[in-house]
Amino acid sequence: MTKEFRIHKSGQSHSLAYNSGANAASTKAAGLGFRGPRNRNAAGKSAKTVSEKDLLLRDILRAIVKNSRDEALKLLDIAVRQYPEDASFHMYRGEVLLRQSNFNQALTCFAVALKLQPSNARILASIGGALYMMKRNSEAKEFFQAANLLDPTLVIAASNLVHTSLTESDWGFYSNIDQMIKVLASDPVEGSPFNLLALVDDAALQKKRLAERDRLLRKTVVANKHFKRKKVKERRIRLGYFSCDFFDHATMFLLGQAFARHDRDRFEVFVYDYGPDKGCAEQQLVRKAADTYRQVNKLSDEGLAKLAREDGIDIAIDLKGHTNGNRLPVFAFRAAPVQVSYLGFPGTTGMKDMDYFVADPVSIPTDQRQHFSEKILYMPDSYQINDNTRPHPETVPTRAELGLPEEAFVFCSLNNPNKVTPAEFDVWMQLLHEVPDSVFWLLAPDQNLRDNLLKEAQARGIGPDRIVFAGRVSPSQHLARLPQADLFLDAFNCNAHTTASEALWSGVPLVTKMGKQFAARVAASVLTAVGCQDLITETVEDYHDLALKLAQDRAALDAIRARLKGNITTTPLYDTETFVKNFEDLMEKAIQRYDAGLKPKHISLG
Repeated sequence: MTKEFRIHKSGQSHSLAYNSGANAASTKAAGLGFRGPRNRNAAGKSAKTVSEKDLLLRDILRAIVKNSRDEALKLLDIAVRQYPEDASFHMYRGEVLLRQSNFNQALTCFAVALKLQPSNARILASIGGALYMMKRNSEAKEFFQAANLLDPTLVIAASNLVHTSLTESDWGFYSNIDQMIKVLASDPVEGSPFNLLALVDDAALQKKRLAERDRLLRKTVVANKHFKRKKVKERRIRLGYFSCDFFDHATMFLLGQAFARHDRDRFEVFVYDYGPDKGCAEQQLVRKAADTYRQVNKLSDEGLAKLAREDGIDIAIDLKGHTNGNRLPVFAFRAAPVQVSYLGFPGTTGMKDMDYFVADPVSIPTDQRQHFSEKILYMPDSYQINDNTRPHPETVPTRAELGLPEEAFVFCSLNNPNKVTPAEFDVWMQLLHEVPDSVFWLLAPDQNLRDNLLKEAQARGIGPDRIVFAGRVSPSQHLARLPQADLFLDAFNCNAHTTASEALWSGVPLVTKMGKQFAARVAASVLTAVGCQDLITETVEDYHDLALKLAQDRAALDAIRARLKGNITTTPLYDTETFVKNFEDLMEKAIQRYDAGLKPKHISLG
């Protein structure tokens, strides 16, 4: 099946849950066990029968898995000259260019590959990935659908079809949801782990899949565990933060002030920024606050790990986990004696070489520890840091300016659409039936998304006059508009994270249904830390009943709003200084265990 596509002259990368086929293939490149559009039977060949082309492909994939993009492109340039009729080389060249945000060049490579193999599902999925990164979501979804029709077992196509469909609230795939979950869980490498979080509350499934992913990764990576360093008893502890999200990203909204607030008598702060040099305010904030700031987007994973070791980092803190643009292989190479996963991904990394995961007793109770490969560093309150210097808006737009009815009860969910499933939507529409003078306020910046939501509402007997859409606005504008909501209703399997603490900061009560996996317990953690445990429910029925009660009892809701307003300055959630001190104490305990020759263990303060 061939689909035509246009190559636009512009397009900017943005945060997404897309994982490329080449990324999966390169992780499986130990020996000759790779996957590609061709050469599938190369795996298992003896050394005597491996051809020069097979060896070249192996070297290319190994360069990709090391994130040595320049080396990979040099080898791929040789490959496409020597073997111009081999679609795999054109596809992998496109994938490397895609990682460099060279979207149009990547699409050109994919077009050549597709011409050579018009019915290749993996190539179609790669085209979809490029189009998605160019913010051409609807076109991307068509290619993922085409790939999925050709090969329903191709996980990269199924995973990205789920993501792009959820992004538009196109829930047609739910008619076969059990099979879709089975496909997504069938391969440990292909597809983004984030895409599975919204579909199923199953931490055991996530750990099993990600631990196998790590096992395959470690076949291509040799960890260097030799560190030339003095014990921290004799000096300050060196913290290294690793991310590509030092810009106007949710991570920075939460963490931005922490870099400057570390106790410089006890800690040195290093930042390893492997994102583009945007020169934005958030990036400048980090540059100024860090003792040492390094722009490292040109380094390979192995090179970055080596640099961190040379810098004498004691504790490497990964802020990405399994989110787009992560550099988890850096930690497989071993960047520091102690390695910690924090904030970026709401679940285990599955990595043998990731020592700790930062959480709290609500987000990971003791009976859920088994679903983490890491030992848990327990913050005494919420694991989520917040910036208490963020200003409250001086002026709030009127309801009329936001398109909201002046006298209506406003339910809202300003979560990213890809967290919302039919399960929540059923409850929300039922509430609109039960609370006649009410509307539902949803984040929906895209017209296709709006059309689909209106269609789903209509199917549940709710007309378009009861649905109000919010577009994407700046962070300050978002905080300014939030107080016009009466009640925030959370998503189930993957809760509101930053969005939850923003709503509470703005004085908007939030009702959540606490699940099992970490992602389904985040809002409960946040609510506990702000003294609003009475807004936590554990069943769909209780979630519905509490939302209905608060919508029908304005006095009860007003009392919660008043309590929340007072708690913002008196409870731990927004006490940034205490959070940083507790975080530092946990880091100190972790490195002291290492220096004492002890293995990682679950650590709490007190």
